[in-house]
Amino acid sequence: MRRTRQLLFSPETVRLEILTTPLNRLGLTIEGTLFGGAIAQALEDTKRARIRKIEPVFYLSTGYGTVEGTNNIGVGFYDATETLRDLNKEFRGWVYSYDDVVATLRHEIGHAFCYAYKLYRRPDFRRVFNVRGNFFRTYPVTERYIHRANPWSRDYVNPSGDHYAQKHPDDDFAETFLVWLTPRSGWRRAYRKYPGALRKLEYVEFIVKELGRQAPLVENDPAMLDQPLEELTQTVAQFFKARTTKYRRRATGFVDADLHSLFRPRPASRNGRKPERDHVHAANFLRDNKRAITTRVSLWIGVEERVVRDLIEKCAERAAALDLWLRKDDREKQLIEVTSYISMRCGLYAVYERYF
Repeated sequence: MRRTRQLLFSPETVRLEILTTPLNRLGLTIEGTLFGGAIAQALEDTKRARIRKIEPVFYLSTGYGTVEGTNNIGVGFYDATETLRDLNKEFRGWVYSYDDVVATLRHEIGHAFCYAYKLYRRPDFRRVFNVRGNFFRTYPVTERYIHRANPWSRDYVNPSGDHYAQKHPDDDFAETFLVWLTPRSGWRRAYRKYPGALRKLEYVEFIVKELGRQAPLVENDPAMLDQPLEELTQTVAQFFKARTTKYRRRATGFVDADLHSLFRPRPASRNGRKPERDHVHAANFLRDNKRAITTRVSLWIGVEERVVRDLIEKCAERAAALDLWLRKDDREKQLIEVTSYISMRCGLYAVYERYF
């Protein structure tokens, strides 16, 4: 990689950019990430188990979970890329392996199965999983269950070692479903000395055989999502409660602060008038003027065109991520300001071989 791009895309710079980017501007998708393979594997397990009629909807969110009463399953955005996984490990102290993600998805599909067939209303389900009162309203809002969990209990599965099945009957079923669904888990042998847990595993097998090929009782609404990533404006750093000082000191290509000075946030719509009518996206503005700016700055400053071009492309990329705009009426003035800014940064590069 040439030096200009080494500076502009240094690991510290990229991490700082991610940390300062709003969640809804990360541009993440499920396809092409760790989630694609993990979801495919978990769904293949359900097909093998002859669960044919429920179709979970997976979406990016701030964590893993199934929306109450639906088949909509959120997955934690922090597992989408290796850099995000590294940042999650750095600032929150843990990271899921691929196998952990697959296991979590099996657990969530267990919730989806329970909700799709309203198992919580069945007397046999309530008896086996000891349901008392309203199934949803009794769900605890904290993790204090861990203080009352019995580590020696033989009534619950414990695949992750965190006694999560003891939190609530909803999670008891989902954890039991996870163990039952996992290929080659050998659950009959593994839990042969745990009569309570074995009874629940056998119930899962029974209920899947009964309902797996039947149409769900609940028609899923894919619009019922909990904290979908595209609606969240907090930055990654705010989500992780991360301090960015270390990365700010070491970043060699961080242009975000300068771009915020040059451009403005997305303007609000007024009286139904879309901002695109009076404004131009900063990324498009930079790309449209790249050729002219590159030629002039290269000539004036005496640097190779790639030095200028790489910086403009970096600015356009970050302007898109930050969703920055400018007024159409200000394009000429803005072109002068941007050209001056690019000239200043390239002037530093001409002398010191660095932009900052």
